[in-house]
Amino acid sequence: MFPQGEKPAEIIQLEEKLNELLKRQGYLVNDIKDLKKTKKKLMEGIVAGMNDAEPLRDKKKKNQQRLLLEIKERIETESDELIELPRMIKKANEELLATGAHYCFERLANGDEQLKIVKQEIEELRISLREKTEWKDDLEESMDSAYSLMHGLLGHDVMNLYDKRKGKE
Repeated sequence: MFPQGEKPAEIIQLEEKLNELLKRQGYLVNDIKDLKKTKKKLMEGIVAGMNDAEPLRDKKKKNQQRLLLEIKERIETESDELIELPRMIKKANEELLATGAHYCFERLANGDEQLKIVKQEIEELRISLREKTEWKDDLEESMDSAYSLMHGLLGHDVMNLYDKRKGKE
């Protein structure tokens, strides 16, 4: 869409924004998956230690429950963000498309103007070339006429001397 090295800064910025959103989406998907695995392991640990009544186990249970709540909250927060990301990605894509299209239409308009100028210059050169070609043809015809006249008046020998002398110059 843009020639090498001619991408506008605004387009680069919009591409970076879109890429960041896509990276964030990928990160959240993986993080939520990891959090769910961790949550499952914690739940298994809590279920396995339910029958223990030791004070040390109670402290461990409370810690596991606290971690379980933190993980649950993180999963909810990240899931909410993950729900919003496709809309944000779509908006960033549309903005990038609209801005890119604007730059392309601008480039097309500039190209049309430049094309008109170049076509005009070519037409002017054609006219000039046609005029110079006619002038050259007229000059050659005039010179041939003068040479023939001189040849008829002065003869072959004198014209040969003229031709030899002209060849040395």
